[in-house]
Amino acid sequence: MTALGHETGFTVLEMLVALAIVAVMMTFAIPAFNDFTLQRQIGASVNSLITAVNYARNEAARSGSVVTLQAIDASENNNEWGPGYCVTTGDPGHCNNPLSMFGREGGAITVDASEGLNGVDSMSFNSRGIFLGTVGTFEICGEDVDSDPGRVLRISQIGRASVGELICFP
Repeated sequence: MTALGHETGFTVLEMLVALAIVAVMMTFAIPAFNDFTLQRQIGASVNSLITAVNYARNEAARSGSVVTLQAIDASENNNEWGPGYCVTTGDPGHCNNPLSMFGREGGAITVDASEGLNGVDSMSFNSRGIFLGTVGTFEICGEDVDSDPGRVLRISQIGRASVGELICFP
């Protein structure tokens, strides 16, 4: 007891008010965190694809032969490159004996080839690191309509990759 005869501490009402405030704050924090996590997954997928394109170009120039960036499973038309991809020698290459494997680790991300790359499951580079295909893009999006924005990865004729923002579900 204190000198005035009152004990110090929290009342039940004060604890309930504090818990209510925490609950309201969590209501705003959890969706924001989920969006942040999805944007990090999209960024990681873009970086992985850029790394694979650059590795294939550099390996073609280094080895003096054709090197291919090959989709592992291009059976899904709107997500040809989503399951992953490998860098391998030859045109077209096969992921049975790759130089390197790439791809994302789960998550709700699609990697769709579009424009000149639509329906294409491999990208080959000649001995000078020049892209042998048609200029095109990859659209990297979340699978959910609410997961805008995504990213677009443009591949130039010389094989350089550039990134821009994309509205996935207009």
